[in-house]
Amino acid sequence: MSEISYLEAKELTLEDYEDFIEDEGFSPSQAIAATFEDSVLMMKKSHKVYVSVMINLSILSLKENFIPDYLLERQENLSKLEGLNEEEQSAYNWDINALNQLLSNQNFEIDKDEEYRLRVNMLLG
Repeated sequence: MSEISYLEAKELTLEDYEDFIEDEGFSPSQAIAATFEDSVLMMKKSHKVYVSVMINLSILSLKENFIPDYLLERQENLSKLEGLNEEEQSAYNWDINALNQLLSNQNFEIDKDEEYRLRVNMLLG
C-alpha cells in the first residue's frame, strides 16, 4: 500500500469530522477528539499525514472559535513539509495560511483538558 498523500489525509480528516457531526450528532469538540483518535494510527505511520491531520483539525476547531490545548501545543512543533507535489504543496500552503490567519485573530478559546492531553501524548508516543 502506498503512502497516503497530504491531500488524501486532509480529505479523510474532513470527511471523518463531518460524519461525526452529521451521523453521530457529536458537538464540534467531540467530533475533533473522535476524528483525532480515528487518525492516530495513520499519523504514527507518516509525518505528512500527522501534519495534515493536526493542521486541518486545528482549522476546523478554530472555525468554531475554540482549539483543544493538545492541538495548540503542537502547532509550534509542526515541521515544514517538503517534497510535496505541486497540488499538495498548494493545498498545504493554503492550509498553513488559513491556520495562521485564524490563530492571529485570537478569536477563540483554548479547551483545556489535562487528562485528555495526557491521553493524546500517550497515543502519539
